[in-house]
Amino acid sequence: MRLPESWNRLRLALSRAEQLRYTQVAEEIALTPWRRLDYLPWRVVLPLALAVGVGLAWAVWTLPDLLAAPLFLLLLGGGSALAFRGEPVLVTTPPAALQPAEPPAPARPTLVPKDWWVDIPAGRFLMGSPDTEAGRGDDEGPQHEIQVSAFRCLRYLVTKGLARRLDGDEEALLGADDLPLVNVSWLDAIHFCNRLSEADGLTLCYRFEDDDAVVWDRTADGYRLLTEAEWEYACRAGTSSRWSFGDDEARLGEHAWYNKNTDGKAHPVAQKRPNPWGLHDMHGLVWEWCWDRYGPYPNEAQTNPSGPSEGVDRVLRGGSFRNGAVSSRSANRNRIRPGYRLVNIGFRCARAPRRQP
Repeated sequence: MRLPESWNRLRLALSRAEQLRYTQVAEEIALTPWRRLDYLPWRVVLPLALAVGVGLAWAVWTLPDLLAAPLFLLLLGGGSALAFRGEPVLVTTPPAALQPAEPPAPARPTLVPKDWWVDIPAGRFLMGSPDTEAGRGDDEGPQHEIQVSAFRCLRYLVTKGLARRLDGDEEALLGADDLPLVNVSWLDAIHFCNRLSEADGLTLCYRFEDDDAVVWDRTADGYRLLTEAEWEYACRAGTSSRWSFGDDEARLGEHAWYNKNTDGKAHPVAQKRPNPWGLHDMHGLVWEWCWDRYGPYPNEAQTNPSGPSEGVDRVLRGGSFRNGAVSSRSANRNRIRPGYRLVNIGFRCARAPRRQP
């Protein structure tokens, strides 16, 4: 049944003004067409009422008194009944037609807690190390300027608890007391990112082609690995020293798990001090897979580089609990075949920024 347009306007006006809600039964309107008179616009009602009033006055004036009195009472009673029936009825519970729209369903909780994310701002930095840096590797130069767009980075390494949550264990430990997920190859990390994206209803960043060739969709909002440039930019957190806390190796134990303080075993994440941007374990604990193939640095400045288009090895960054202090420097690079799995290799995830820069 289609309600008169004037009724719809009245309904919307009352709703928008958040006044008392009134209603009349739509089915009754449909069954008693004469009630549609209640909804005629005033421009029609005024001349119609004037014409009817003049006509009734003329009829009562000219008819004999015996007929005029009953006719007048009849018309007066009918008009009163019509007026009474036309009054809107106050209701405490609006019918479905007038009830406010259902509030949107709350966002489905994601597997990764919101406080695990750090918003990394866009910026420029010098990638690599100067010739004078102690422990510098030959592949850490030349230093070159990099422009990095904003992105979100996990505060912690991907943990074993998060992996169990992804496998359906809702009671799995999820926090700073959890161990990093290790023994994962580069391909394992890529698959994990896609599974996590799928579980959270996000667009997958990676698709697989023949021979395990992986294509990265940069427009996707799902989980992914950091590029090597993003990793060093996030690790440095605005610094240019050997480590994000400075050049003094004596302070490394406060910020990193490495071969001098681990007894040769992994430790839970976030037990050491974070870097200036709030990221834990960028120095030490476990090596972190990056997206890039390993290759020499270019001489020129770059914007959001993602490594060479050809090559076999993939980049590892950050050092580990089995390696010395030199390996945990911000500029240090390592490489390994993407299919290798070791007890000191893990990864962390990134995502697109909350708002595109």
